[in-house]
Amino acid sequence: MSESAGKALDILFYLAKAGGEVSLARMSKETGMNKATALRYLAVLESRGVVERCTGGWSLGLSLFELGSKVPVRALVVEKVRPIIERLARESGESANLACLAGDSAIYLDRAEANRSLRMRSAPGDRLPLYCTGVGKAILSQLPEDRIRAILGASPLPKINETTLTEPEDVIREAQRAREQGYGVDREEYEIGLTCYAMPLRLPGSDFAGAVSVSGPSARMRNPESKARFLDLLKAATQEALEAISPYDPTQKTAAFSDSSEASAS
Repeated sequence: MSESAGKALDILFYLAKAGGEVSLARMSKETGMNKATALRYLAVLESRGVVERCTGGWSLGLSLFELGSKVPVRALVVEKVRPIIERLARESGESANLACLAGDSAIYLDRAEANRSLRMRSAPGDRLPLYCTGVGKAILSQLPEDRIRAILGASPLPKINETTLTEPEDVIREAQRAREQGYGVDREEYEIGLTCYAMPLRLPGSDFAGAVSVSGPSARMRNPESKARFLDLLKAATQEALEAISPYDPTQKTAAFSDSSEASAS
């Protein structure tokens, strides 16, 4: 990528992260790019409609929103995360899954199976209840309580089996527990004999709320030593997935904005 293209993209990512209108002085201070250089790039971006000059400074333009609306977010997340869940399945020896919020349920976006893993009855594309699955609880843990209540409703939830939590208040407490401990657990609530651990996956700057999970036979998954190992592998995979899908943050790479020709500019 040329230096000019890189700087133009840096400005776009900065404006996306900042939100709203940003003055040229603030942009210069927070990015390390001098005002003259930043203004030159902003003028080019403005001519293409991807940034707009406002009374309070600069903001993203409508052309960029029109372009962004054509990007299939879920497909991009699957593409980025697939190699990660495939490795998680190999290292854990169990099924690894990627899911996201879809209306009032969870939808499996992708799955990777290990040779010894227990075959699950659900498959990518299937919709699953939020209240009795590991990925569902991890997703609920990301939502405000009023939204969780709106999703669950006030009446008892359908009972899948004897271990399923059906009272909305119990599910809300499970979501809070998942938020506190960093992962949700399905204790055979959806499939008898299957335990699932899931960690939340949030795409910054979007309404995507997802989860990465590892599932397997309860006897293996609940063994204390094995559980600790599964959670360590899951945590590493989820962090890698987050880094893979997160937008580039130019404010963390201020050195990239500066060069010798800009050092003396005002």
